[in-house]
Amino acid sequence: MSSVTEMTNLSVDTRVSPTDQVDHAIVLPIDWYFDPDIYAREIKVLFESGLQYVGHELMVPKVGDFKTLERFEHAQMLVRQADGGVSLISNICRHRQALMLEGAGALPHQRISCPLHRWVYGADGQLLAAPQFAQNPCLHLARTELHNWRGLLFQGDMEDTPHFDDIPLAEYFDFSGYSLDRVEMTDYPFNWKTFIEVYLEDYHVGVIHPGLKKFVSCHNLEWSYGARWSMQTVGLNPQWGNSRSAPYRQWQDELNRRHAEDSSAYPFGAIWFTYYPGLMIEWYPDVLVISTIQPTGIGQCRNMVEYYYPADIVAHQRGLIEAQQSAYHETAVEDEVICIKMQQGRRALYRDGKNETGPYQSPLEDGMRHFHRFLRKNIDSKTTVMAQISIK
Repeated sequence: MSSVTEMTNLSVDTRVSPTDQVDHAIVLPIDWYFDPDIYAREIKVLFESGLQYVGHELMVPKVGDFKTLERFEHAQMLVRQADGGVSLISNICRHRQALMLEGAGALPHQRISCPLHRWVYGADGQLLAAPQFAQNPCLHLARTELHNWRGLLFQGDMEDTPHFDDIPLAEYFDFSGYSLDRVEMTDYPFNWKTFIEVYLEDYHVGVIHPGLKKFVSCHNLEWSYGARWSMQTVGLNPQWGNSRSAPYRQWQDELNRRHAEDSSAYPFGAIWFTYYPGLMIEWYPDVLVISTIQPTGIGQCRNMVEYYYPADIVAHQRGLIEAQQSAYHETAVEDEVICIKMQQGRRALYRDGKNETGPYQSPLEDGMRHFHRFLRKNIDSKTTVMAQISIK
């Protein structure tokens, strides 16, 4: 996979001039956030095809471990097999379609047992026992083999597999020696694309994020692009010890204690990677975060966030974990405010039959522009094909 990296120098004047017009061939019209037909195409083309992230292998670190997945409403689970691989297995009993397990842990004797009638399955999903049946009905649990990249597990067509290792700085997404601390889920009252748009623009950071803007520096922002992904890298802010945010100050204090106040131990302030439509992998000093945005309706979405830390931090530095997550939550709440205001304004325009769009600020909104171009290419082109098929 080829990529393009753009070096940014924000010391030059990047203000939008009168000649910077709205690029109507790329920017999304207002109806793309409310039209049921557009939403249906997005689900079919973007979320039900290609590679889909399901979880990380660190969710099931030992043989026989299981983790039911909230993203599938616990209908599927990850199970660590005897050969060390991880499978995606149905969590719905083949007898009376009951959910069998919930949460995470170790399978007793590496068996999956339905609490209703005690049908018993092996860790590989094979039906082992069906009490009071003369013969084994041989109704096994559906099992999906997964593609593994640095522990991230994907289901879907291998032909759509991007060359992740060709991504610049991919080595920073190395989960070796890390442990999963927690997974949390948040529901939002706005279109899923709005979440990704805010994630892919740094124009608002200096205005909205008093803590984050003192932690990272967008003055050395760099962008990298692929056909289906984009990446932002930002440096540590030289003034990071002067944050007005209590959570960020505490996080910085914990990091200083860990590395004896040597900030040079961290080559970046953050790396933000997005694999479209909704997978985000984030590197920060001594933490890796995976989040996935899922549409739950035209005007609703859900974000699943997974926090991973070096094992020694999990064992001995709980204060750093709590501080980092508190700072992360602060920024997430601030982003939520932006997204809700954008949803409210766009809904008012859509209700009145108006379409108003603005220009992209370059380089701070270049990622949003790349995302919109991706959507135009995939939704518009697929829409034409689908329309032709329906006419025939």
